[in-house]
Amino acid sequence: MRDSAAGVAHHHPHSADHTHALPAGAAVLRARGRRLTRQRRMIWEVLAAEPDRHLSAGEVCERVRAEVPSVTPSTVYRTLDVLVEAGLALRTDLGGDRVFYEPAHEHPHHHLVCERCGAVRHVHDDALGDLRTRVEASSGYALAPREITLFGTCPDCRRAR
Repeated sequence: MRDSAAGVAHHHPHSADHTHALPAGAAVLRARGRRLTRQRRMIWEVLAAEPDRHLSAGEVCERVRAEVPSVTPSTVYRTLDVLVEAGLALRTDLGGDRVFYEPAHEHPHHHLVCERCGAVRHVHDDALGDLRTRVEASSGYALAPREITLFGTCPDCRRAR
């Protein structure tokens, strides 16, 4: 599947144990003392509608403004920051000034990004094995539990050579 607005292809094969149940955005925001405004609800619903898509702030803004034209881009950016801070959304920098948002999932995942076509694929911890442990052991760093983004060439682009 190709995301035409951002030029990001998405391919998300998951094993049976990788469900993508989403947290209830309204409940989490209220529990953290945040008001649930109409704009916040709409922005959350845009992200939650396609939980495996990576949407730019511009795409989120376009989708929200299709329903409520008065919503400003600054409202969308601030709300995305609130959702990230609340742990409901992830902000992912995929390089080349490409920043995308997606709902936070119950299980962590990482990204593989094709440097030719921009395709993005999720990869889970089981595929990385003990990479974090080995990096910590060899570097002395205590790594934060954040996503890892790896860049390379996707199978489609490799075949097209």
